[in-house]
Amino acid sequence: MHDFLPPQPQPPRTAAARPGPARLAPLQGETNLSYLDRLADRYRLGVRDLVPALLQVGGGLFKGYRPDGEVYLNAEARARVCMFSRVPEEILQRALPAWTAQEPLSPDGAGTAGRFRFGSVVPAAGEGCRLCTAARTGRAKPARLYLQPHTRVCPRHRRWMLGTHWIGGSPAGTEQIDLTGLPEMITAHRRHLNLLRHRPDGVRAFEVAHAVAVSWWAQQWPEDEQWPRRALQLAPPGTDPGWWRLLARDAVTYPETVALASALVDEGFRRRLLAESRGHLPHTLADTPALVSELAQITNRGWLPEKIASSSAGPLLVWVHNCVRSPDGADAADRLWTLHMAHRPRPIARELQAYRNGSKPEAVGGSPSRGRGLRLTPEQAFHTGLAHARAYAALHGHLAAPIGERFNGFALGRWLSNHRKSPAVPPEHVAELEALDPWWRPPWTVMWQRTYYEARDHARTRGGLRPERGFPTTSFGLGEWLHMQCTGYADLHPAQQRLLSDIGLTPEAVRAARPRRKHMATHFERTLAGARAFARAHGTLVTATADTVQDGFKLGQWLANQRSKDRAYQLRHGAPSPRALALSAIDPWWNPPWDLHWQRNYYRARDHVHAGRPFDPAALIPSPSTVLGSWITRACLHYHQLHPGQQHLLTLIGMTPEVAHARTRRAYPWRTAVEHAHAFAAAHGHLAVLRDTIQDGFLLGQWLNKQRYRTRTKGPTPAAHALTAIDPWWNPPWGMTWQRAYHRARTHPRHPAARRWINKQRRSWLLLQPDQQHLLTTAGLITA
Repeated sequence: MHDFLPPQPQPPRTAAARPGPARLAPLQGETNLSYLDRLADRYRLGVRDLVPALLQVGGGLFKGYRPDGEVYLNAEARARVCMFSRVPEEILQRALPAWTAQEPLSPDGAGTAGRFRFGSVVPAAGEGCRLCTAARTGRAKPARLYLQPHTRVCPRHRRWMLGTHWIGGSPAGTEQIDLTGLPEMITAHRRHLNLLRHRPDGVRAFEVAHAVAVSWWAQQWPEDEQWPRRALQLAPPGTDPGWWRLLARDAVTYPETVALASALVDEGFRRRLLAESRGHLPHTLADTPALVSELAQITNRGWLPEKIASSSAGPLLVWVHNCVRSPDGADAADRLWTLHMAHRPRPIARELQAYRNGSKPEAVGGSPSRGRGLRLTPEQAFHTGLAHARAYAALHGHLAAPIGERFNGFALGRWLSNHRKSPAVPPEHVAELEALDPWWRPPWTVMWQRTYYEARDHARTRGGLRPERGFPTTSFGLGEWLHMQCTGYADLHPAQQRLLSDIGLTPEAVRAARPRRKHMATHFERTLAGARAFARAHGTLVTATADTVQDGFKLGQWLANQRSKDRAYQLRHGAPSPRALALSAIDPWWNPPWDLHWQRNYYRARDHVHAGRPFDPAALIPSPSTVLGSWITRACLHYHQLHPGQQHLLTLIGMTPEVAHARTRRAYPWRTAVEHAHAFAAAHGHLAVLRDTIQDGFLLGQWLNKQRYRTRTKGPTPAAHALTAIDPWWNPPWGMTWQRAYHRARTHPRHPAARRWINKQRRSWLLLQPDQQHLLTTAGLITA
């Protein structure tokens, strides 16, 4: 309570002076309602009597009145309060945080207006220290202040101020807690103020630390825990222990929260965490034993490592992941202190309500209630997915489903992927999924985990992997993968190493592992011979798709795998792999640095030239209306943006820069383009096309965009006049997005999306242009 404004000097009253209105200075951080209540008390009135009369707004202003609410005033009302209280507005604005927070409107649009709000829409507030308030105001009338974690402690009078949650249910005398006999609370407060003074991220760090401390508070305490003793020492006589345990949660955990926040902002602490993790995301806190031990020492909790080591969810693990993911960078601070709603402590008011109703309190999930239906919908959706996940795990023994996996008609792979990626999954949901598969959300790829399960099942059914003999009983792909794990064993996550040890790949077995050199070489040579045969028949390897089979082998899929492996190899070593060089000897462009679709079209164009039909820009051969012609035209239009290798290939078939330029100039005579536009309009009834629209091989969308730009910048052209005759609204003065939505609604007016769009137009009717209104009424979408 050190931030009160200085007392305003009062003019001396004489016997001849007429009594005037009282001058009442605000308290720093006071709520508007509290200030007005104290102002009314000076005149021995209630706030519900003074304010409506002062503002002349009627008695309905305080409908549903609660003392923990807030009243917001517009500019005219604030000016009237300033005149009545004889306090300049700049002083009130500096002292009252919510003084200008909202601007309510009066019913007739002018004059004074106010709005009373309560509940979760009002920031946390509570009574300030009564002794400080009495010393400042000279009266016993309490004041309500917006409370921050560091302002809930009054070090002068050793008090802890509770928030709004005590109103209407707490025992008398528990609005403020006496901290006498607990010097650690005052010491923690001084440390908290020092943290906020020297660290700009101290506020957000305290929020994360508070969520972590509350998650520990919800666990079963050991016998030597200090929190029960502290809670008992703070409790007034005759208080319900269960009720008090909930009520005093933030006060009891305050010293540990401050200590934890100080550790989280310490750069040395984070550097030690990064060194311990070696860049790996911990699966549980057991993967960072030094971190857990240091936290136990900081908070003086010897039982902490045993309690939290197995945690695979919660705010502390999310903070550790964020610290490992982005130790540096522009967004590192925002990511580091992100606290998702699923990990925020549940408000004490909801805990008390649950206790009063006899239901089980929860530690997290502090989102405000948004209605029963909306609150239960995510929970029902989760349990629907959980039922499918349970059936999948019963069948396969794990939850490492690929992202495209559909199980019993349910998109289980996508559902699991969304839950793996989201750090906001509630801890209770994580626990239910871990009961099905402890590794459902590994800190490595799901592909690795799925292949590991294949190796585990193989070891169980075939009696061991025998790495010292090159994994002779496994398939070719599995054996190669196992040998890769052995060669990169030192770089694996510690938990991956433990999983491999469970199937026999201990550090000793890994050192003795041998590759399947003979089998690998034989397989590659056999496949390479098939690739040579395919290239002799087709002149290239890029035309082999995923379904291509050569000599009974899926050549297309194998080539796709080789492309992916070669790109990864080049990123690591800076040069092509030996396998890639062998394939390049067959087809130099088997793995081009551009899209395979472009390369396949290039070979079609090459066959066109080899068939004796060169590119003639004057004759436009092949025609732009063909698929090949469209590709050639695009290549000409973007010739100077192509890769040098692409330009070289085009030169080999006669498409020199000069030819490309000539074809670009003559590629699309506007009359031919208008014919394509006419054909599209005849089929669809309009020309509101997307940019990538192609009509009979012609790039109609791109051409229309150019015509619109040319018309708006240089005026109408002959092509523009012809297009207007086809569709008068081909180039509207509003956006094309609106025009396309209009045509969709006109064609399918009963579609849900169309109905939503039409309703939106009704609501914004006065903002529409007259021509837009005419279109909507003419089409019968909206009645004038």
